Amino acid sequence: MWKIAFLILCLLLPTLATAQDDPEFLKLGGDLYGGGSAVVVTDAAAHDVFLGAQDTTLAGPITGSAHMVGQNVILAQPVAGNAYAAGQTVTLSGAVAGSATLAGQTVTIGNIGRNLRAFGQSVAVNGTVGGAALIAAQSVTFNNAITGDVAVNAEMINFGPAAKIDGTLTIYHSDPASIDVPNEVVPAARIARKTVEEWSKDAPTSIGVSRQTIWRGLLSTIVTVTVLAALLAALIPAKLSQMRATFLARPLRSFWFGFLTLSAAIGTSVVLAMSLIGLLAMPLSIVLAIIIGFVGYIVGAYALGVGLLSLIGRADPGTWIERALAAAVGAVVIAGIGLVPFVGWLVVLAVTLTGVGALCIVFFRPRFYSEAAPAA
Repeated sequence: MWKIAFLILCLLLPTLATAQDDPEFLKLGGDLYGGGSAVVVTDAAAHDVFLGAQDTTLAGPITGSAHMVGQNVILAQPVAGNAYAAGQTVTLSGAVAGSATLAGQTVTIGNIGRNLRAFGQSVAVNGTVGGAALIAAQSVTFNNAITGDVAVNAEMINFGPAAKIDGTLTIYHSDPASIDVPNEVVPAARIARKTVEEWSKDAPTSIGVSRQTIWRGLLSTIVTVTVLAALLAALIPAKLSQMRATFLARPLRSFWFGFLTLSAAIGTSVVLAMSLIGLLAMPLSIVLAIIIGFVGYIVGAYALGVGLLSLIGRADPGTWIERALAAAVGAVVIAGIGLVPFVGWLVVLAVTLTGVGALCIVFFRPRFYSEAAPAA
């Protein structure tokens, strides 16, 4: 029964989200929640705002932080806290006193009090930035002063007449020497030119994460995956055996089902953001997608470990300790592959999606798929 209820809930939530065309608002604890096909906020008394719609506009100043998603996102009034926005078009013309994290196809940025993080196809920094800036885009234009350091990864970098960088400028480019930087923007002594390949290595440290922290995180991930896989082996040994067999016997179909499952979970989060009811439920949908992905990663690591051990003549694991060993081998291999620039994350993603697919096939048995692979 719980499987049927879960599937019905997944079908009903998008319906509830799209059924609400008129904007609806909820004010709770001074924060404002809004959703609909088009949302315009003019309430100057709001603290934090959480908005999701096709067209989302902040037309009144707020005393807290702004969290906004939509196709077209406009922050036209001052934000006393931080700004978080994602959409096809993101326009920030109101001043943000704190930091801003923005992502979109076209991102236009006004005044930022602290740090800026921007990602998109085209990014234009038209206002001043009081802190550091981390930008990744195809085209970036600087039209004003930036107080802190700047790290930019872009094919085209342009500097307007008012552009100025007080800190260091690190350029990541396929041909970094080809980028012309006027001396009045930043002296050559404060410019570091690096290749695109170095971005993946430097990006974590450029946003305040040390390499020691990264290695510690990898080790903790390996240990966590090993422990959780061993726990699954103790609680549901038959199901885990089926998932492992499905992963290894039908990897392409498992990958396809994993892609569909996570796409549905993540897509539901986007659709939920378009209504008031859905906006409140969206965090649960996001958490569910993360949990599904992580469990798929565990299943994938375990199955990969079993497959690798079989290549050296080891029999399929039959005891709890043997399953834990297989999980540890798989976790170490995936962690190592994940460190390979460019292609590593693609392999990790493929293993995760295949694990999610095996999980879906074994537990839900979709009608258009006859059965899971028999347990070995």
